[in-house]
Amino acid sequence: MGDHDALFKHVFAVPAHAADELRSVLPPQLVEALDLEKLELLSGASVGDHMDARFADLLFRAPLRAPPPAEPGGPVEYAYIHVQLHIQLEHQSTPDLRMPLRVHGYTLGFWRELLRAEPRRKTLPPVITLVVHHGPRGWNAPRSLHDMIEGLDAFPVLRPYIPDVTLLVDDLARADNTELLARPMAPVPKVAVWLLRDGRQVEALLAHIPVWKDVLQAVFTEAPDVAVVFLRYISVITTEQSFEVVRTIIIRHIAAAEAPLATIADQLRQEGLEKGLEKGRQEGRQEGRQEGRQEGADAMRRTLRTLLEQRFGSLEPSVEARVGSASLQDLEYALTRVVVAASALDVFVAH
Repeated sequence: MGDHDALFKHVFAVPAHAADELRSVLPPQLVEALDLEKLELLSGASVGDHMDARFADLLFRAPLRAPPPAEPGGPVEYAYIHVQLHIQLEHQSTPDLRMPLRVHGYTLGFWRELLRAEPRRKTLPPVITLVVHHGPRGWNAPRSLHDMIEGLDAFPVLRPYIPDVTLLVDDLARADNTELLARPMAPVPKVAVWLLRDGRQVEALLAHIPVWKDVLQAVFTEAPDVAVVFLRYISVITTEQSFEVVRTIIIRHIAAAEAPLATIADQLRQEGLEKGLEKGRQEGRQEGRQEGRQEGADAMRRTLRTLLEQRFGSLEPSVEARVGSASLQDLEYALTRVVVAASALDVFVAH
């Protein structure tokens, strides 16, 4: 699962957050008819004709209701009509030229599974799909199955006889800060759509932090655990250097972010150190096999020096001499000690 997809599902698998997204994007008449307070998350899995698993990212359902004829000037009271609208919520980082066909397959799979589970059923529930897209160039792929079918413009008489599905697309690249901030959303889903929109462009993220500081501050106040998830997402999508810049700007505006950002920074340094350690082991072993023990030892010495400098700064002559004279076995042991050693020479001391 990619970083963007993980963030999307972490936030919008919560029905209240998904409901905010639907209120922001669905046609007003449909929002009015849906009881989004009763929105329910379902499994999106289905099985195709060839036993291949097919998955919608997130599948929800909510009851539809219709207003009865109202007397002029009287209150409007909605009545349920015993129809559950199913909503497939799909995340796309890039446009998919076959998205309408994919969605059609998801819908057919869902209906088939429903009929298997309820063989006496004579009708099918309505299913719609909302695609949340945050590619930088906007959605430029087909929005309906008919857009993919040849000849329909020349022979419109065919249209009623060809299956169709039309996508609702929340094209975040087309939405500016004013539009996103005005959405009827709680702080958590509102910050999520901002981060998805700007997550691929660190410059945009940096430029817009001051605009989003109040909403981000609200997340820290109302949902501190989710705020940490957002900060972790930012740390993953930025480089080490740009993360430090983003970290500084966020702390400048949101004091509560300092402690979790410090923890994340420590985790990133630790992960980088461990990755370097493992890389050194692998390179040393590979070169040892391919070019002999001396070449393997030299590769491990280079890696050990780099890791020691990252932890302890410039190496003293005594440390350089110890690294230079270490055997292959000593180097392997020292690499395992870099993370926990109290000093550079301590990596060679047996404990």
